[in-house]
Amino acid sequence: MKSIKFCWIVNSALFILSFLGLFANPVIGQDKSNPLKLEVEADLISYLFKGYSIHAAVCYGNFRSSIGAFAIQQPNFFVSDDNFTVYSQGFDIKTDYLFGEHKGWHAGLQVGYGKDRIGLKDTPEEMDLWGFSFGVRSGYRFMLGKREKEYSGFYINPWIAIIYVPDARTVKLADKAFTQSAFSPFPTVHLGWRF
Repeated sequence: MKSIKFCWIVNSALFILSFLGLFANPVIGQDKSNPLKLEVEADLISYLFKGYSIHAAVCYGNFRSSIGAFAIQQPNFFVSDDNFTVYSQGFDIKTDYLFGEHKGWHAGLQVGYGKDRIGLKDTPEEMDLWGFSFGVRSGYRFMLGKREKEYSGFYINPWIAIIYVPDARTVKLADKAFTQSAFSPFPTVHLGWRF
């Protein structure tokens, strides 16, 4: 069942990315000074916390749209109740406005769909909470490629988002209750490659 859900997420992500590419290509094709650029990136922090992260993006003009799949075992200091563990996974779509020439400050919006697997420590009890999330984000892109090559190559992108879960719920496992946070910060650093 887990592999079916993961395949569905990956296929959905590829479909949406293809759609974004088809939409952006005619617009960018007319602007020879600012062509369509593709990027891939990962959040290494997710891998440190028993998860994964892969994202693909298209840059067009001063905008960048990406789609990705992620998972992370939320660190103890992010979980509101020490009796519980939370493993989050899903996929998201982000669009940012780039204030510079593909480097420097950016800000944007994101929407995601995924689940939080809530587990009660030292017991086999767990529950999955599925839902949408919305966020505002900002960060700074350090492009290590050369300007004359349109910054192709490696880049580092630290950013922070404020995530809102509109249907945050309280669940009860055994005799203990866990309440999802409606708002939460998400700071991270993505490493990427620009083609």
